[in-house]
Amino acid sequence: MRKITGGILVGMLIMLTSCSSSAPNTASTSTSSTSTGQSTASNVIRVAVQSDGKTLDPHTATDAGSMHYIENMYSTLMQYNGKYGEIEPGLAESYTVSDDLLTYTFKLHQGVKFHSSGKELTSADVKYSIERIIDKGVRANQFTAVKSIDTPDPSTVVFHLKQPMAPFLTYLANPMNGIVDSDIVKANNNSLDNVDAGTGPFELVKWDKDQQLTLKKNPDYYEKGLPYLDEVDFKPIADATARTTALRNNEIDLILETTEKENKVLENVEGITLKSEPGTFWEYIGLNVKDPALRDVRVRQAIANAVDRNQINQLVKLGKATVLDGGNIPPNHWAYPDIHPYAERNVEKAKQLLQAAGSPAISLTLKVGSEYDYQVQAAQVIKQQLAEVGITVKVESQESSVFFDALGKGDFQMAVVGWQGFVDPDEYTYNLFHTGEAYNQQGYSNPEVDALLEKGRTTADEAARKDIYKQIETTVADEAPMVFLYMNERAAAYRNNVTGFIVEPTVTSIFLKQTKVE
Repeated sequence: MRKITGGILVGMLIMLTSCSSSAPNTASTSTSSTSTGQSTASNVIRVAVQSDGKTLDPHTATDAGSMHYIENMYSTLMQYNGKYGEIEPGLAESYTVSDDLLTYTFKLHQGVKFHSSGKELTSADVKYSIERIIDKGVRANQFTAVKSIDTPDPSTVVFHLKQPMAPFLTYLANPMNGIVDSDIVKANNNSLDNVDAGTGPFELVKWDKDQQLTLKKNPDYYEKGLPYLDEVDFKPIADATARTTALRNNEIDLILETTEKENKVLENVEGITLKSEPGTFWEYIGLNVKDPALRDVRVRQAIANAVDRNQINQLVKLGKATVLDGGNIPPNHWAYPDIHPYAERNVEKAKQLLQAAGSPAISLTLKVGSEYDYQVQAAQVIKQQLAEVGITVKVESQESSVFFDALGKGDFQMAVVGWQGFVDPDEYTYNLFHTGEAYNQQGYSNPEVDALLEKGRTTADEAARKDIYKQIETTVADEAPMVFLYMNERAAAYRNNVTGFIVEPTVTSIFLKQTKVE
Protein backbone atom coordinates (compact mmCIF):
# COMPACT_ATOMS: atom_id res chain seq x y z
CA MET A 1 0.00 0.00 0.00
CA ARG A 2 1.07 3.56 -0.15
CA LYS A 3 -0.38 6.30 1.92
CA ILE A 4 -3.18 6.76 4.43
CA THR A 5 -4.20 10.00 6.04
CA GLY A 6 -7.23 11.51 7.51
CA GLY A 7 -6.76 11.63 4.46
CA ILE A 8 -3.95 9.59 3.50
CA LEU A 9 -2.03 6.36 3.83
CA VAL A 10 -0.55 5.83 1.07
CA GLY A 11 1.10 3.91 1.59
CA MET A 12 2.49 4.56 -0.78
CA LEU A 13 1.05 5.67 -1.41
CA ILE A 14 2.10 6.23 -1.97
CA MET A 15 4.75 6.96 -2.45
CA LEU A 16 9.33 7.93 -8.50
CA THR A 17 10.77 8.68 -11.91
CA SER A 18 13.54 8.46 -14.44
CA CYS A 19 14.99 11.84 -15.23
CA SER A 20 16.89 13.77 -17.79
CA SER A 21 20.62 13.23 -17.97
CA SER A 22 21.27 16.79 -19.06
CA ALA A 23 23.91 18.88 -17.33
CA PRO A 24 23.09 20.35 -13.92
CA ASN A 25 22.53 24.00 -13.19
CA THR A 26 26.05 25.30 -12.59
CA ALA A 27 25.13 28.70 -11.22
CA SER A 28 27.04 29.44 -8.03
CA THR A 29 24.70 30.25 -5.16
CA SER A 30 24.90 30.67 -1.43
CA THR A 31 22.90 28.41 0.86
CA SER A 32 23.05 30.62 3.93
CA SER A 33 19.95 31.42 5.94
CA THR A 34 18.52 34.65 7.28
CA SER A 35 17.71 35.23 10.92
CA THR A 36 14.10 34.27 10.15
CA GLY A 37 15.22 30.86 8.98
CA GLN A 38 14.48 31.49 5.30
CA SER A 39 17.15 30.50 2.82
CA THR A 40 18.73 33.21 0.69
CA ALA A 41 19.90 30.77 -1.99
CA SER A 42 18.35 30.83 -5.46
CA ASN A 43 18.44 27.07 -5.99
CA VAL A 44 16.87 26.15 -2.68
CA ILE A 45 13.20 25.21 -2.85
CA ARG A 46 10.79 25.70 0.05
CA VAL A 47 7.98 23.14 -0.04
CA ALA A 48 4.80 23.35 2.03
CA VAL A 49 3.25 20.04 3.10
CA GLN A 50 0.02 19.49 5.00
CA SER A 51 1.58 17.62 7.91
CA ASP A 52 4.96 16.77 9.37
CA GLY A 53 6.34 13.27 9.09
CA LYS A 54 6.25 10.72 11.89
CA THR A 55 9.40 8.78 10.93
CA LEU A 56 12.21 8.67 8.39
CA ASP A 57 12.19 4.87 8.21
CA PRO A 58 10.94 3.83 4.75
CA HIS A 59 10.03 0.34 5.90
CA THR A 60 7.70 1.45 8.71
CA ALA A 61 6.25 4.73 7.39
CA THR A 62 2.53 4.80 6.62
CA ASP A 63 1.74 8.53 6.74
CA ALA A 64 1.99 10.91 3.80
CA GLY A 65 4.16 13.43 5.65
CA SER A 66 6.89 10.87 6.29
CA MET A 67 6.72 9.54 2.76
CA HIS A 68 7.31 12.91 1.14
CA TYR A 69 10.55 13.19 3.07
CA ILE A 70 11.67 9.60 2.64
CA GLU A 71 11.19 9.30 -1.12
CA ASN A 72 13.79 12.03 -1.66
CA MET A 73 16.33 10.30 0.58
CA TYR A 74 16.07 6.74 -0.73
CA SER A 75 16.23 4.96 -4.08
CA THR A 76 14.47 1.79 -5.20
CA LEU A 77 15.33 -1.04 -7.60
CA MET A 78 12.59 0.11 -9.98
CA GLN A 79 10.99 3.56 -10.24
CA TYR A 80 7.99 5.28 -11.79
CA ASN A 81 8.68 7.28 -14.93
CA GLY A 82 6.19 10.12 -14.52
CA LYS A 83 3.34 8.49 -16.42
CA TYR A 84 0.82 6.95 -14.06
CA GLY A 85 1.36 3.22 -13.72
CA GLU A 86 4.53 3.02 -15.81
CA ILE A 87 7.84 1.87 -14.32
CA GLU A 88 11.48 1.55 -15.38
CA PRO A 89 14.79 0.55 -13.77
CA GLY A 90 16.05 2.64 -10.86
CA LEU A 91 19.01 1.32 -8.88
CA ALA A 92 18.76 -1.61 -11.24
CA GLU A 93 20.64 -0.76 -14.42
CA SER A 94 18.80 -3.62 -16.17
CA TYR A 95 16.73 -6.70 -15.39
CA THR A 96 15.46 -9.92 -16.95
CA VAL A 97 12.45 -12.11 -16.16
CA SER A 98 12.31 -15.83 -16.82
CA ASP A 99 9.66 -17.28 -19.13
CA ASP A 100 7.81 -18.85 -16.22
CA LEU A 101 7.73 -15.46 -14.41
CA LEU A 102 9.38 -17.00 -11.34
CA THR A 103 12.93 -15.61 -11.57
CA TYR A 104 13.84 -11.91 -11.70
CA THR A 105 17.51 -11.02 -12.18
CA PHE A 106 18.69 -7.43 -11.61
CA LYS A 107 22.03 -5.87 -12.50
CA LEU A 108 22.79 -2.91 -10.23
CA HIS A 109 24.34 0.40 -11.13
CA GLN A 110 27.93 0.35 -9.90
CA GLY A 111 29.49 3.10 -7.82
CA VAL A 112 26.26 4.05 -5.99
CA LYS A 113 27.12 5.31 -2.49
CA PHE A 114 25.12 5.53 0.71
CA HIS A 115 24.81 9.01 2.20
CA SER A 116 25.87 8.41 5.78
CA SER A 117 28.64 5.84 5.47
CA GLY A 118 29.90 6.41 1.93
CA LYS A 119 29.75 2.64 1.50
CA GLU A 120 29.13 1.38 -2.02
CA LEU A 121 25.77 -0.26 -2.64
CA THR A 122 25.88 -4.03 -3.28
CA SER A 123 23.40 -6.80 -3.88
CA ALA A 124 23.73 -7.74 -0.20
CA ASP A 125 22.10 -4.43 0.73
CA VAL A 126 19.21 -5.15 -1.63
CA LYS A 127 18.68 -8.58 -0.11
CA TYR A 128 18.92 -7.13 3.41
CA SER A 129 16.41 -4.37 2.59
CA ILE A 130 13.73 -6.63 1.12
CA GLU A 131 14.07 -9.05 4.02
CA ARG A 132 13.78 -6.12 6.44
CA ILE A 133 10.58 -4.97 4.67
CA ILE A 134 9.13 -8.43 5.13
CA ASP A 135 10.24 -8.51 8.76
CA LYS A 136 8.74 -5.09 9.54
CA GLY A 137 5.37 -6.22 8.22
CA VAL A 138 3.99 -2.92 6.94
CA ARG A 139 4.38 -3.88 3.27
CA ALA A 140 5.26 -7.53 3.78
CA ASN A 141 2.31 -8.77 1.72
CA GLN A 142 3.88 -7.18 -1.38
CA PHE A 143 6.62 -9.79 -1.16
CA THR A 144 4.74 -12.90 -0.05
CA ALA A 145 5.61 -14.56 -3.37
CA VAL A 146 9.37 -14.31 -2.70
CA LYS A 147 10.86 -17.74 -1.99
CA SER A 148 14.51 -16.71 -1.82
CA ILE A 149 16.96 -13.98 -2.80
CA ASP A 150 20.40 -14.79 -4.18
CA THR A 151 23.41 -12.49 -4.50
CA PRO A 152 25.81 -14.28 -6.87
CA ASP A 153 28.05 -11.22 -7.06
CA PRO A 154 28.07 -7.67 -5.63
CA SER A 155 26.18 -6.20 -8.60
CA THR A 156 23.64 -8.98 -9.21
CA VAL A 157 20.55 -9.86 -7.21
CA VAL A 158 18.17 -12.68 -8.13
CA PHE A 159 14.64 -13.10 -6.79
CA HIS A 160 13.07 -16.56 -6.89
CA LEU A 161 9.27 -16.51 -6.56
CA LYS A 162 6.97 -19.28 -5.34
CA GLN A 163 4.37 -18.24 -7.90
CA PRO A 164 3.93 -15.47 -10.48
CA MET A 165 3.30 -12.04 -8.95
CA ALA A 166 1.79 -9.61 -11.46
CA PRO A 167 2.60 -6.40 -9.53
CA PHE A 168 6.08 -7.50 -8.40
CA LEU A 169 8.02 -4.89 -10.40
CA THR A 170 5.54 -2.21 -9.42
CA TYR A 171 6.08 -3.01 -5.75
CA LEU A 172 9.84 -2.79 -6.22
CA ALA A 173 9.18 0.77 -7.45
CA ASN A 174 7.16 1.72 -4.36
CA PRO A 175 9.25 4.54 -2.87
CA MET A 176 8.80 3.12 0.63
CA ASN A 177 10.52 -0.08 -0.48
CA GLY A 178 13.80 1.80 -0.51
CA ILE A 179 17.19 0.12 -0.33
CA VAL A 180 18.88 0.87 3.00
CA ASP A 181 22.44 0.79 4.33
CA SER A 182 22.53 -2.30 6.55
CA ASP A 183 25.47 -0.91 8.54
CA ILE A 184 23.53 2.24 9.48
CA VAL A 185 20.47 0.19 10.44
CA LYS A 186 22.51 -2.05 12.72
CA ALA A 187 24.35 0.92 14.25
CA ASN A 188 20.97 2.44 15.19
CA ASN A 189 19.40 -0.62 16.78
CA ASN A 190 17.29 -1.38 13.70
CA SER A 191 15.64 2.04 13.81
CA LEU A 192 15.79 4.62 11.02
CA ASP A 193 13.28 7.00 12.61
CA ASN A 194 15.70 9.93 12.71
CA VAL A 195 18.64 8.95 10.51
CA ASP A 196 19.46 8.67 6.81
CA ALA A 197 20.51 5.31 5.36
CA GLY A 198 19.68 6.00 1.72
CA THR A 199 21.23 6.64 -1.69
CA GLY A 200 18.58 9.06 -2.97
CA PRO A 201 18.97 12.43 -4.73
CA PHE A 202 18.99 14.34 -1.44
CA GLU A 203 20.44 13.59 1.99
CA LEU A 204 19.35 14.61 5.45
CA VAL A 205 20.76 17.77 7.05
CA LYS A 206 18.41 18.21 10.01
CA TRP A 207 14.84 17.73 11.10
CA ASP A 208 13.23 20.23 13.43
CA LYS A 209 9.97 18.50 14.26
CA ASP A 210 6.84 20.43 13.20
CA GLN A 211 9.04 23.21 11.83
CA GLN A 212 11.22 22.11 8.93
CA LEU A 213 13.07 19.18 7.41
CA THR A 214 16.17 20.18 5.46
CA LEU A 215 17.75 18.06 2.74
CA LYS A 216 20.84 18.83 0.69
CA LYS A 217 21.97 17.68 -2.73
CA ASN A 218 23.64 14.28 -2.93
CA PRO A 219 26.78 14.99 -4.99
CA ASP A 220 27.23 11.25 -5.67
CA TYR A 221 23.71 10.57 -6.89
CA TYR A 222 23.78 7.85 -9.54
CA GLU A 223 21.52 9.63 -12.08
CA LYS A 224 24.14 11.87 -13.64
CA GLY A 225 23.45 15.59 -13.60
CA LEU A 226 20.75 15.33 -10.96
CA PRO A 227 19.50 16.78 -8.75
CA TYR A 228 19.59 20.42 -9.85
CA LEU A 229 18.64 21.87 -6.47
CA ASP A 230 21.20 22.37 -3.73
CA GLU A 231 18.66 22.20 -0.92
CA VAL A 232 15.05 21.27 -0.20
CA ASP A 233 13.26 22.71 2.82
CA PHE A 234 10.00 20.96 3.71
CA LYS A 235 7.72 23.10 5.87
CA PRO A 236 4.63 21.50 7.46
CA ILE A 237 1.75 24.01 7.34
CA ALA A 238 -1.56 22.46 8.41
CA ASP A 239 -3.84 25.42 7.68
CA ALA A 240 -4.88 25.89 4.05
CA THR A 241 -5.15 29.67 4.34
CA ALA A 242 -1.69 29.86 5.87
CA ARG A 243 -0.28 27.82 2.98
CA THR A 244 -1.80 30.01 0.27
CA THR A 245 -0.72 33.17 2.07
CA ALA A 246 2.85 31.87 2.38
CA LEU A 247 2.95 31.08 -1.35
CA ARG A 248 1.56 34.47 -2.36
CA ASN A 249 4.02 36.24 -0.04
CA ASN A 250 7.00 34.32 -1.47
CA GLU A 251 7.65 32.59 1.83
CA ILE A 252 7.42 29.21 0.10
CA ASP A 253 7.89 28.14 -3.52
CA LEU A 254 5.65 25.09 -3.83
CA ILE A 255 2.54 23.70 -2.17
CA LEU A 256 2.93 20.01 -2.80
CA GLU A 257 -0.74 19.15 -2.48
CA THR A 258 -3.48 21.75 -2.66
CA THR A 259 -7.10 21.35 -1.62
CA GLU A 260 -10.14 22.65 -3.50
CA LYS A 261 -10.23 25.63 -1.13
CA GLU A 262 -6.65 26.54 -1.98
CA ASN A 263 -7.25 26.06 -5.70
CA LYS A 264 -10.15 28.52 -5.59
CA VAL A 265 -7.90 31.14 -3.99
CA LEU A 266 -4.88 30.57 -6.24
CA GLU A 267 -6.40 29.88 -9.65
CA ASN A 268 -6.03 33.45 -10.96
CA VAL A 269 -3.11 34.76 -8.88
CA GLU A 270 -0.39 36.34 -11.01
CA GLY A 271 3.01 34.69 -10.73
CA ILE A 272 1.63 31.37 -9.51
CA THR A 273 1.02 28.20 -11.52
CA LEU A 274 -1.79 25.90 -10.43
CA LYS A 275 -1.69 22.48 -12.10
CA SER A 276 -4.00 19.52 -11.65
CA GLU A 277 -4.26 15.94 -12.90
CA PRO A 278 -6.65 13.05 -12.22
CA GLY A 279 -5.55 11.80 -8.83
CA THR A 280 -5.36 8.69 -6.69
CA PHE A 281 -6.61 10.16 -3.40
CA TRP A 282 -9.95 8.50 -2.74
CA GLU A 283 -12.13 8.97 0.32
CA TYR A 284 -14.75 6.75 1.87
CA ILE A 285 -16.82 5.87 4.92
CA GLY A 286 -15.35 2.81 6.59
CA LEU A 287 -17.94 0.56 8.24
CA ASN A 288 -16.82 -1.85 10.97
CA VAL A 289 -18.53 -5.09 9.92
CA LYS A 290 -17.70 -6.67 13.29
CA ASP A 291 -19.72 -4.08 15.19
CA PRO A 292 -23.13 -5.50 16.23
CA ALA A 293 -24.96 -2.56 14.68
CA LEU A 294 -23.24 -3.00 11.30
CA ARG A 295 -22.87 -6.78 11.12
CA ASP A 296 -26.02 -7.14 8.99
CA VAL A 297 -25.14 -6.41 5.36
CA ARG A 298 -28.55 -4.77 4.88
CA VAL A 299 -27.67 -2.03 7.36
CA ARG A 300 -24.45 -1.30 5.47
CA GLN A 301 -26.32 -1.34 2.16
CA ALA A 302 -28.82 1.09 3.63
CA ILE A 303 -26.02 3.51 4.51
CA ALA A 304 -24.56 3.14 1.02
CA ASN A 305 -27.93 3.99 -0.53
CA ALA A 306 -28.67 6.84 1.89
CA VAL A 307 -25.45 8.75 1.23
CA ASP A 308 -25.70 11.43 -1.45
CA ARG A 309 -22.19 11.45 -2.88
CA ASN A 310 -22.95 14.20 -5.38
CA GLN A 311 -24.16 16.55 -2.64
CA ILE A 312 -21.05 15.92 -0.52
CA ASN A 313 -18.88 16.53 -3.58
CA GLN A 314 -20.59 19.86 -4.26
CA LEU A 315 -20.58 21.06 -0.64
CA VAL A 316 -17.12 19.87 0.41
CA LYS A 317 -15.14 19.48 -2.83
CA LEU A 318 -16.82 22.31 -4.77
CA GLY A 319 -17.83 19.74 -7.36
CA LYS A 320 -14.20 19.06 -8.33
CA ALA A 321 -13.93 15.44 -7.20
CA THR A 322 -15.00 12.40 -9.23
CA VAL A 323 -17.84 10.59 -7.49
CA LEU A 324 -17.21 6.88 -6.82
CA ASP A 325 -20.63 5.22 -7.08
CA GLY A 326 -19.23 1.70 -7.49
CA GLY A 327 -15.65 0.62 -6.81
CA ASN A 328 -12.56 2.50 -5.68
CA ILE A 329 -10.37 1.88 -8.77
CA PRO A 330 -10.57 5.24 -10.59
CA PRO A 331 -11.65 6.06 -14.16
CA ASN A 332 -8.07 6.92 -15.19
CA HIS A 333 -6.90 3.39 -14.37
CA TRP A 334 -6.72 0.49 -16.85
CA ALA A 335 -8.58 -1.73 -14.39
CA TYR A 336 -11.50 0.69 -13.89
CA PRO A 337 -14.55 -1.59 -13.39
CA ASP A 338 -17.17 0.88 -14.68
CA ILE A 339 -19.87 -0.26 -12.24
CA HIS A 340 -22.47 2.11 -10.77
CA PRO A 341 -24.71 0.43 -8.17
CA TYR A 342 -25.11 3.71 -6.27
CA ALA A 343 -25.46 6.09 -9.20
CA GLU A 344 -28.43 7.75 -7.48
CA ARG A 345 -29.26 8.23 -3.84
CA ASN A 346 -32.17 5.98 -2.85
CA VAL A 347 -33.73 7.01 0.45
CA GLU A 348 -36.72 4.67 0.16
CA LYS A 349 -34.53 1.65 -0.51
CA ALA A 350 -32.38 2.58 2.48
CA LYS A 351 -35.44 2.68 4.75
CA GLN A 352 -36.68 -0.65 3.41
CA LEU A 353 -33.30 -2.28 4.02
CA LEU A 354 -33.19 -0.99 7.60
CA GLN A 355 -36.74 -2.24 8.20
CA ALA A 356 -35.86 -5.67 6.80
CA ALA A 357 -32.79 -5.80 9.08
CA GLY A 358 -34.95 -4.98 12.09
CA SER A 359 -33.09 -1.69 12.61
CA PRO A 360 -35.48 1.07 11.48
CA ALA A 361 -33.89 3.51 13.94
CA ILE A 362 -30.27 3.13 15.07
CA SER A 363 -27.54 5.33 16.50
CA LEU A 364 -23.94 5.25 15.27
CA THR A 365 -20.70 7.12 15.95
CA LEU A 366 -18.75 8.51 13.00
CA LYS A 367 -15.08 9.18 13.74
CA VAL A 368 -12.90 11.57 11.73
CA GLY A 369 -9.43 13.09 12.03
CA SER A 370 -9.66 16.69 13.22
CA GLU A 371 -6.57 17.69 11.21
CA TYR A 372 -8.46 17.29 7.93
CA ASP A 373 -11.18 19.93 7.86
CA TYR A 374 -12.64 18.71 4.56
CA GLN A 375 -13.31 15.30 6.10
CA VAL A 376 -14.84 16.88 9.19
CA GLN A 377 -17.15 18.82 6.85
CA ALA A 378 -18.00 15.64 4.95
CA ALA A 379 -18.83 13.89 8.23
CA GLN A 380 -21.33 16.61 9.13
CA VAL A 381 -23.06 16.31 5.76
CA ILE A 382 -23.18 12.52 6.11
CA LYS A 383 -24.76 12.95 9.55
CA GLN A 384 -27.58 15.02 8.05
CA GLN A 385 -28.12 12.62 5.16
CA LEU A 386 -28.34 9.52 7.37
CA ALA A 387 -30.76 11.25 9.73
CA GLU A 388 -33.24 11.31 6.84
CA VAL A 389 -33.47 7.50 6.85
CA GLY A 390 -33.62 7.04 10.62
CA ILE A 391 -29.92 6.72 11.48
CA THR A 392 -28.77 9.05 14.25
CA VAL A 393 -25.07 9.88 13.91
CA LYS A 394 -22.71 11.35 16.47
CA VAL A 395 -19.64 12.89 14.81
CA GLU A 396 -16.50 12.41 16.91
CA SER A 397 -13.55 14.51 15.71
CA GLN A 398 -10.26 13.16 17.07
CA GLU A 399 -6.65 14.30 16.98
CA SER A 400 -5.07 12.43 14.11
CA SER A 401 -2.74 10.14 16.08
CA VAL A 402 -5.66 9.09 18.32
CA PHE A 403 -7.91 8.64 15.29
CA PHE A 404 -5.50 6.44 13.36
CA ASP A 405 -4.67 4.39 16.44
CA ALA A 406 -8.37 3.67 16.91
CA LEU A 407 -8.76 2.90 13.22
CA GLY A 408 -5.90 0.41 13.31
CA LYS A 409 -7.37 -1.33 16.35
CA GLY A 410 -10.86 -1.52 14.85
CA ASP A 411 -12.12 0.80 17.59
CA PHE A 412 -14.80 2.54 15.53
CA GLN A 413 -18.24 2.04 14.04
CA MET A 414 -17.92 4.41 11.09
CA ALA A 415 -14.97 6.53 9.97
CA VAL A 416 -14.31 9.05 7.22
CA VAL A 417 -10.84 8.49 5.84
CA GLY A 418 -8.94 8.10 2.57
CA TRP A 419 -5.99 6.52 0.75
CA GLN A 420 -3.70 7.65 -2.01
CA GLY A 421 -0.65 6.67 -4.01
CA PHE A 422 -1.92 3.33 -5.31
CA VAL A 423 -0.76 2.11 -8.71
CA ASP A 424 -1.56 -1.57 -9.32
CA PRO A 425 -5.17 -2.79 -8.78
CA ASP A 426 -3.74 -5.19 -6.19
CA GLU A 427 -2.91 -2.12 -4.08
CA TYR A 428 -6.48 -0.85 -4.36
CA THR A 429 -7.91 -4.12 -3.11
CA TYR A 430 -5.73 -6.82 -1.53
CA ASN A 431 -4.59 -5.11 1.65
CA LEU A 432 -8.03 -3.57 2.20
CA PHE A 433 -10.42 -6.45 1.52
CA HIS A 434 -8.54 -9.73 1.97
CA THR A 435 -9.33 -11.49 5.24
CA GLY A 436 -6.88 -10.59 7.99
CA GLU A 437 -4.72 -8.19 5.98
CA ALA A 438 -3.03 -5.26 7.71
CA TYR A 439 -5.29 -2.49 6.44
CA ASN A 440 -8.56 -4.37 6.36
CA GLN A 441 -9.62 -2.19 9.27
CA GLN A 442 -13.29 -2.86 8.61
CA GLY A 443 -12.86 -6.56 9.47
CA TYR A 444 -14.35 -7.61 6.12
CA SER A 445 -14.11 -11.28 5.13
CA ASN A 446 -15.46 -13.11 2.09
CA PRO A 447 -13.77 -16.36 0.96
CA GLU A 448 -14.82 -15.79 -2.66
CA VAL A 449 -13.28 -12.33 -2.65
CA ASP A 450 -10.13 -13.73 -1.02
CA ALA A 451 -9.79 -16.30 -3.82
CA LEU A 452 -10.26 -13.63 -6.49
CA LEU A 453 -7.71 -11.35 -4.83
CA GLU A 454 -5.16 -14.15 -4.80
CA LYS A 455 -5.94 -14.94 -8.43
CA GLY A 456 -5.61 -11.29 -9.42
CA ARG A 457 -2.08 -10.93 -8.17
CA THR A 458 -0.90 -14.16 -9.83
CA THR A 459 -2.52 -13.59 -13.25
CA ALA A 460 -0.24 -12.04 -15.86
CA ASP A 461 -2.76 -11.19 -18.61
CA GLU A 462 -4.06 -7.64 -18.20
CA ALA A 463 -7.51 -8.28 -19.71
CA ALA A 464 -8.02 -11.28 -17.43
CA ARG A 465 -6.92 -9.25 -14.42
CA LYS A 466 -9.36 -6.47 -15.31
CA ASP A 467 -12.23 -8.96 -15.28
CA ILE A 468 -11.08 -10.36 -11.93
CA TYR A 469 -10.98 -6.93 -10.31
CA LYS A 470 -14.39 -6.05 -11.73
CA GLN A 471 -15.77 -9.10 -9.93
CA ILE A 472 -14.03 -8.05 -6.72
CA GLU A 473 -15.22 -4.45 -6.93
CA THR A 474 -18.80 -5.55 -7.68
CA THR A 475 -18.97 -7.81 -4.62
CA VAL A 476 -17.29 -5.32 -2.30
CA ALA A 477 -19.59 -2.51 -3.42
CA ASP A 478 -22.62 -4.72 -2.76
CA GLU A 479 -21.48 -5.89 0.69
CA ALA A 480 -20.36 -2.36 1.61
CA PRO A 481 -17.55 -2.65 4.15
CA MET A 482 -16.74 0.76 2.72
CA VAL A 483 -19.04 3.38 1.25
CA PHE A 484 -16.88 4.93 -1.47
CA LEU A 485 -17.33 8.69 -1.85
CA TYR A 486 -15.03 10.24 -4.45
CA MET A 487 -11.64 10.43 -6.09
CA ASN A 488 -9.91 13.79 -5.76
CA GLU A 489 -7.97 15.75 -8.31
CA ARG A 490 -4.22 15.85 -7.76
CA ALA A 491 -3.23 19.51 -7.70
CA ALA A 492 -0.13 21.49 -6.77
CA ALA A 493 0.68 25.20 -6.82
CA TYR A 494 4.06 26.80 -7.31
CA ARG A 495 5.68 30.09 -8.14
CA ASN A 496 6.41 30.67 -11.81
CA ASN A 497 10.17 30.51 -11.31
CA VAL A 498 9.82 26.82 -10.38
CA THR A 499 10.34 24.57 -13.40
CA GLY A 500 10.62 20.84 -14.06
CA PHE A 501 8.31 19.65 -11.28
CA ILE A 502 5.86 16.96 -12.43
CA VAL A 503 2.39 16.89 -10.90
CA GLU A 504 1.73 13.14 -10.80
CA PRO A 505 -1.40 11.31 -9.56
CA THR A 506 0.29 9.58 -6.61
CA VAL A 507 1.26 12.91 -4.96
CA THR A 508 4.91 12.01 -4.97
CA SER A 509 7.59 14.62 -4.31
CA ILE A 510 10.39 12.63 -5.96
CA PHE A 511 10.26 14.90 -9.01
CA LEU A 512 12.04 17.51 -6.92
CA LYS A 513 15.21 15.84 -8.20
CA GLN A 514 14.59 17.32 -11.64
CA THR A 515 13.14 20.62 -10.42
CA LYS A 516 14.84 24.00 -10.75
CA VAL A 517 14.24 27.38 -9.15
CA GLU A 518 15.22 29.89 -11.83
